[in-house]
Amino acid sequence: MYQLHFPLYLLYDDDVLINFYYVQLYSFVNLFVFYSLLIEMANNGNSTGYGPSTDRQRKLVFDGNDESYELWETRFLAYLRTMNLRDTLTEEEPDERKNARIYSELVTCIDDKSLGLIMRDAADDGKAALKLLQDHYAGVSKPRVISLYTELTSLTKEDSETITYYVIRTERIITALRNAKETLSDGLIIAMVLKGLPQMYKHFSISISQGPDAGEITFPQFKAHLRSYEETEKLN
Repeated sequence: MYQLHFPLYLLYDDDVLINFYYVQLYSFVNLFVFYSLLIEMANNGNSTGYGPSTDRQRKLVFDGNDESYELWETRFLAYLRTMNLRDTLTEEEPDERKNARIYSELVTCIDDKSLGLIMRDAADDGKAALKLLQDHYAGVSKPRVISLYTELTSLTKEDSETITYYVIRTERIITALRNAKETLSDGLIIAMVLKGLPQMYKHFSISISQGPDAGEITFPQFKAHLRSYEETEKLN
């Protein structure tokens, strides 16, 4: 236990000063100091000096799920920018020290499966390691493109999810397909979203697909109409 040592002066009998040298205190004070040190260590991040603080690290850790990779990468790149490391990834020949620092930050923010993908082929090379993760989780191979199209055409809104989250799931698939150089019209995207809506949105689907602006509505306009309809239904 952490120990405090200091002179303790007491007045005893006829104002005679008794000096007790270096008294060891095993008391509440010791416990308070000990736990204060623990809290300070936690707030300052892990003992290696790498990686974000505890609360931020929980949000930055990638779980190895393909569906969450895009969101995770966005957070991680933003985190690198706060440390003035983001631009290193765009350099032809990255600074060796900064590149190694990016790798150190990266390995504290990924799961074991992802670490296994980079630890041998891109050790201490943050730029190469991130590229390996991008190719694996957000690649443009034919099987992945087919899988994304299958996911898009089988979209279904879950009873427990909001319209906002349902649209976000849709946009994630759209972004992945467009990154793979696939062309998707707003009309196709709207049709896929409408197909996955539950029965309670039947009147909305009819008004969108058979309305006077059915062939001209853009996806951003469609999203606004859909969210407005959801809010109206909640009030009713």
